[in-house]
Amino acid sequence: MKLKTVLLATILSTTLFGGFGLSAAGAAESLSSIQKKEVVELKQHGLTDKQIQEYIKIAENDKKFFATEAKQKAANDITKLKGLKKSQQNFTASTKTNGNTNTEYVKINDPEYKNILSDSNSTISAYARSPLGTKGDVLVSYEINSGSSSIGVGHAAIVSRDYTRTVESFAKSWSPINKDGVQYYPNTWKGRSNVFGLWVKKASDTDYANAASYAQGKIGKAYNWNFANKFSTSSFYCSQLAWRSWEQQGINIDYVKFDTVVTPAELVKSENTTIFYSN
Repeated sequence: MKLKTVLLATILSTTLFGGFGLSAAGAAESLSSIQKKEVVELKQHGLTDKQIQEYIKIAENDKKFFATEAKQKAANDITKLKGLKKSQQNFTASTKTNGNTNTEYVKINDPEYKNILSDSNSTISAYARSPLGTKGDVLVSYEINSGSSSIGVGHAAIVSRDYTRTVESFAKSWSPINKDGVQYYPNTWKGRSNVFGLWVKKASDTDYANAASYAQGKIGKAYNWNFANKFSTSSFYCSQLAWRSWEQQGINIDYVKFDTVVTPAELVKSENTTIFYSN
């Protein structure tokens, strides 16, 4: 999901601007042509002024989280993983409710991550190749202008079963390949800045494979402009797709589980995810 900084303060109709104590004329002058087009698209897809006001608040909170708390969470999670890797204390099998036996971080000894917890680095060492992660990993960028057009901050992807590709959802107007909705994209996430790589706690190798397969099965689905409906299965926005792929495996990686919205920031905040990579 994406929201340029100025959009937080300058968005939408006379009614909405009035709600923030802004004049419609003054606000309209500060909107770029791209932002005006986005406003039209949002309204055409049924978002109300009240919904957009709520999303602006969410976006502001997410921006603050990425600027402060997220960095500390990354440091804490990575330090924990380094300790687990070194001590080998985390390989006592546990059992999920569905009967699958797995460890909390099943990928921690995966050969694909052999350099993942180098003591010589302050953070997890980067991979030798440009793709980031392996099947089912969730990738989040917290640059404000990094993702698909929406009210929210950042963008999310899920790594496909072929780790050189990700599955992502963009509105066509924001898609790097000019295609709407869920599509394959080259996994170039290692080369990007402001990125988190997420593992899902207590997920088995089968869970990771199935989460990736679920996302791949949605290739061609339309972009979901109704960000207040994360339960849609006919269309998807970026973080909704990653969340739904894992929800189908019995693991809810949303932070606020009782609402109808899921943002990239919430995937990072979730108690069911751990940051394995941060740059």
